[in-house]
Amino acid sequence: MSITILSENKIFRTCLARCLQTMTHDFEVSCHDGAQAWLSGGEEPADGIVLLCATGQKATETAIRHDLNEVLHNVGGARVIVISDEESPAHMMEALTMGARGFVTMDTDLDVTLGAIRLVSVGGTFIPASGLMSARAAQVAAAAAPAPKTGGFSQRQLEVLELARLGDPNKIIAFKLSMSEATVKVHLRNMMRKLKARNRTELIFKSNELLGIG
Repeated sequence: MSITILSENKIFRTCLARCLQTMTHDFEVSCHDGAQAWLSGGEEPADGIVLLCATGQKATETAIRHDLNEVLHNVGGARVIVISDEESPAHMMEALTMGARGFVTMDTDLDVTLGAIRLVSVGGTFIPASGLMSARAAQVAAAAAPAPKTGGFSQRQLEVLELARLGDPNKIIAFKLSMSEATVKVHLRNMMRKLKARNRTELIFKSNELLGIG
């Protein structure tokens, strides 16, 4: 299987290629001046492992959101690993969501990097432990966060109520929410009935208490 290193930094891609060639003879290693240069070079791009390298936030985002798609679209058998100096878990998860098979930070030991390449070459997926822990922590925090209060109202009713709270008349509410004025009145009437409010002002007052709005 081949390893193709894509990086606009000549020293980086050359050094990485030589290091990998020294460490293993299981892969044929080549390097190119970025994804566009590789794909438009006139030769048939070889599938296998593709190391898509980027430095800095902007370049990393471009690699994930543009170059990754270009490689996957044009090289059907490519297994892409993004290599970046960005350690944001958000970037790691976005890369995997966009189709990458791994994400390696530039402070990763070369032996671990080669291990990630071997893992991906046999069908696995690699992400740093820090990325997994951060993603897990975010999931736990989201699960522990209290659900927003709705007072038993539908999402549409809450939208009508919010605009009514701002003082918009029914006609303006209908325009902003792309519904008929009669529908706005039905929503308001149903909410008033639910809260036993006698008028619009009392509806807003009681709904503030119900929804915990100060």
